[in-house]
Amino acid sequence: MKRILRKVASIFIATTMVVAMGVSAFAEEMQNGGIIEGDPLGNSITLYKGLTAYNTDGEDIQAPNITYSYSIAAGAADKRITDDQGVSVLTKAGVGIDNDKVSITSSVAWADTEILAAASSSGTEYTKPITVTFANDTFSAAGVYRYVITETVNPGTPAAAGVTRADNYITTRYLDVYVKDGTTAGSYVVYGYVCFATQLDHLDDYTDKNVAQAIKTKGFVTSSVGTTSYPGDAYYTYNVTVGKSLVNDNANLTHEFPFTVTFKNSTVTQKINLISQNTGNVTLSEIATSTITNLKSEPTIADSGYVKYIGIPCGTTVEVYETNDITTSAYMSKCDTVSSPDTAADEKLINNGVASNTASVSCGANAEGASKTVTFTNTLELISPTGVAMAILPFVILLGFGVCFMVVSTTKKSEEQA
Repeated sequence: MKRILRKVASIFIATTMVVAMGVSAFAEEMQNGGIIEGDPLGNSITLYKGLTAYNTDGEDIQAPNITYSYSIAAGAADKRITDDQGVSVLTKAGVGIDNDKVSITSSVAWADTEILAAASSSGTEYTKPITVTFANDTFSAAGVYRYVITETVNPGTPAAAGVTRADNYITTRYLDVYVKDGTTAGSYVVYGYVCFATQLDHLDDYTDKNVAQAIKTKGFVTSSVGTTSYPGDAYYTYNVTVGKSLVNDNANLTHEFPFTVTFKNSTVTQKINLISQNTGNVTLSEIATSTITNLKSEPTIADSGYVKYIGIPCGTTVEVYETNDITTSAYMSKCDTVSSPDTAADEKLINNGVASNTASVSCGANAEGASKTVTFTNTLELISPTGVAMAILPFVILLGFGVCFMVVSTTKKSEEQA
């Protein structure tokens, strides 16, 4: 008897585990497929807007300034849909739009004051909710109701905020809402929905082709069907480090030289906000939020000091130069750590009050940008034993060549006359 009970118990436990695993797997599959089911869901459905941020160093970056607006309209009726069990029904036209029985979150925004934490080189997607709300008396019968949700960008285009939008980005979502009888007569509840994006009318005249192109999704986020990806909006950024090195001048190793850093991008018209990190003897006032065309940073940097500007929208060019503010010294200034196709600062003698040549680095738009480093090296020009400063030595050399030329010419002319 005990042996039989053990077998029954074993079978019961195994069966319970299998059922539990099956239910969990089913729930996960439905969730990842873009179908959410409940009993009931209440009077609202939450979709999402995604923004994928990229930064090659995995840094926290400031968000772009961008606002998305949403509208919802009644979808077409009599579109045939078929579930996995082969049950086929016709959709009903979305109801309750005209008399405000169905509403949607009007806008979703990111602002330059928000931090996108640890944006990765492979992209990290950040989401915000879009809620569709139904009044209790929206539905008058059980069935599947179709709605159309449209996204617009306000103001301007994504590119104005430094945001990249793929050519195959789809600004429309279809929302099929599943409604059944409620617990009381004449009441109805939402028990499930499917959100999808497609360039075809979803499952119209149910065919394998239409099924294959129905992209189930949780909203305006990065989605895929099969091996085809339908990306959401992306924010590509890169970082620039500006540094200082001093040679032959131990007396001024802690002196902070003034730098000017400017940012240029004719496409981005919205304000941006950069994060900066300082290393060593550096003084840098907080960078004011501004449009890129007016954005300028003026740090002072000593030997071995660095300023790192983080979260620069790709497509932006950064120009850097320094100025010698030491009255007693002249330096040969050169920036040689910039790699092609960027422009290094050619060697230049900078006396007091003289600025160096400008180094220029950039990152192509619409793609992840590699970090850039710009280090200016100042080599103190030594005084010659004769007391002639190196600053005027080139002119002395030219004068010497001139005198030699005159002597040679005079000697040759005398020989010819003789």
